[in-house]
Amino acid sequence: MTMMDRMKDLPDWPARMTAPVAAAYIGVSETAFLGRFGSIGVKEGRNRYWARMQLDRYIAAQFDIPLTMVSHIAEPLSPFDARVAQDALRSEGVRTGDRTRRRR
Repeated sequence: MTMMDRMKDLPDWPARMTAPVAAAYIGVSETAFLGRFGSIGVKEGRNRYWARMQLDRYIAAQFDIPLTMVSHIAEPLSPFDARVAQDALRSEGVRTGDRTRRRR
């Protein structure tokens, strides 16, 4: 079963995508996708992922669509959600730009 076959069972596009799925999402070949976006994917193990939000921002900019018109990326994270996201990244060993100290 291919990744695209598995996609048929999902209610929507996933938040993070492998190259074949991300290429299908923006409507280009995988080769063209990797040529344009290969360097911005995030490596995890042997896989590389692209965020749907990242691709949506690119599409919005390409067509001069204000981000406020793209509902799922117009809302910034609340301070609580931003902290939860940063903590999750740290627990995975990912460095973030947040320089605040944690209590021990």
